[in-house]
Amino acid sequence: MSDITLHEEIRNILIANDNAWLTTHEIAEQVNRRGKYRKKDRSKVTDHQIHGSTENYPDLFVRKGSLVRCLQLP
Repeated sequence: MSDITLHEEIRNILIANDNAWLTTHEIAEQVNRRGKYRKKDRSKVTDHQIHGSTENYPDLFVRKGSLVRCLQLP
């Protein structure tokens, strides 16, 4: 298991990409490539998990279909 939550890693990825609109698929690929967030079973993060996590944090993310960006930056 990782020390960072999935929504924190999504936010870090969006910030690293200048808060550009990214698809849930693009974010999932970056989460898996970076390796900072790991699921308990070590399986890959899917775009469906990105969708769910960003839907659960409407105070952090704004969505347009499968596109995601941060609502507010630090």
